Amino acid sequence: MTDQSKPNTGSIDLTPDADRPDLERHFVRQLFLNSPIGIYITQNGRFRFVNPEFERITGYPESELKGIKSLALVHPDDREKVKQRAIQMLKGVRSNPYTARIVHKDGEIRHILEAICSINYKGERSALGYFLDNTEQELTKEALHKSQEKFLKAFRSSPDWMIISTLDDGVYLEVNQAFLQTTGFTTQEVIGKSSTELGIWVDPIERDELHEILKTSGKVCNAEVRFRNKSGEVLHVLWSAEVIEYGGQECIIAITRDITDRKLAQQEQLQREKLQGVLEMAGAACHEMNQPLQNIVFMLDELIEENQNSETCKLIKSQVQRIRSITTKLENITTYETKEYIQGSKIIDIDKASLQCPLDT
Repeated sequence: MTDQSKPNTGSIDLTPDADRPDLERHFVRQLFLNSPIGIYITQNGRFRFVNPEFERITGYPESELKGIKSLALVHPDDREKVKQRAIQMLKGVRSNPYTARIVHKDGEIRHILEAICSINYKGERSALGYFLDNTEQELTKEALHKSQEKFLKAFRSSPDWMIISTLDDGVYLEVNQAFLQTTGFTTQEVIGKSSTELGIWVDPIERDELHEILKTSGKVCNAEVRFRNKSGEVLHVLWSAEVIEYGGQECIIAITRDITDRKLAQQEQLQREKLQGVLEMAGAACHEMNQPLQNIVFMLDELIEENQNSETCKLIKSQVQRIRSITTKLENITTYETKEYIQGSKIIDIDKASLQCPLDT
């Protein structure tokens, strides 16, 4: 919103002319007054004419605008930029409209898209401006930019793995720091490569099945799968993914939560529970066996007393006592060690089992 410093040879002449037909003058007037774009004319940097749309955009009636400097409406931070770009456009150096902020009469900041050209108005060099309210589009753009910034911040700082990859071949486009730290790969090793090339999935068939679900329903939630890091360690993870459009192609954004520690804790708990059940069953069996074994010992004692030279009875008694010793150990096992048995199986090493410490497998 400024005047040119030098005449523009391509200026438009809007000077009222008595020779101009009334119909033409009426057409120009109606075009200006009914235009959906704000239109204004300035001379020496001050408003001389504004149309109704300009009044609506700025909130000021023409009576309040006439005679004031056009730059007065421009946001203070944008005034120098508007002045320079307007001069460039008036001199023909610039042809594209420029954006700026103005201050509405009620104090609201409005975003406008503006273009100007040099004209002759009432016999004087003037500037004709076209003024489009671009506030909604700019606010949408700002909101989108802020949303993208928030997404990138959440993406990069998430403690869970986050990746964006192509839907069809699984090529990584973006990965966050948590992914790199957990898998041991570097950004250069990952970007542009597929999960198949890196061997991330322990079971490729499982990957294919989940990607088919993605293509069909658009998302997968908390699928329990196994991933392999760079060193070959197998990790238990929960994998969630959703189909998105990214860079003009169908992609997936996936979040992976490492549950390896939890999985191992669950397995240990199951082993504890299994051992506890086995030991309780063994204790019950030993308890039931001890009574008949005790009776056998009493009967053997009577036989040995009647026949003190019977080596067979003495041998039987020693074996029975050995059995009683074993059942006593079984009743009191709390921790254990295993030893190799036949055909690769393992059994508890009773002689190394703890009879005092708490249960700890």
